[in-house]
Amino acid sequence: MLKQSNAVESKPGVVQRVTTYLQEVQVELGKVTWPSREDLKVSTKVTMMMLGIMAGIIFVYDVFFGQVVVWLLNLAFF
Repeated sequence: MLKQSNAVESKPGVVQRVTTYLQEVQVELGKVTWPSREDLKVSTKVTMMMLGIMAGIIFVYDVFFGQVVVWLLNLAFF
């Protein structure tokens, strides 16, 4: 049977781990290619337009299926 060593691996402290993490985050954020202001404006406009279109489509479906349900309920109870 193998003997287990009683040597305890020392882990860095909480402060050291947090500091290392924040340094690594800073390095990774430095690698990011940030969009220009114009790119951001265009992307925002496209997103808002698509949001409006999808809201309109969902509204039309909601009204249509609401009317179908009311029609079916009127058929069933009258």
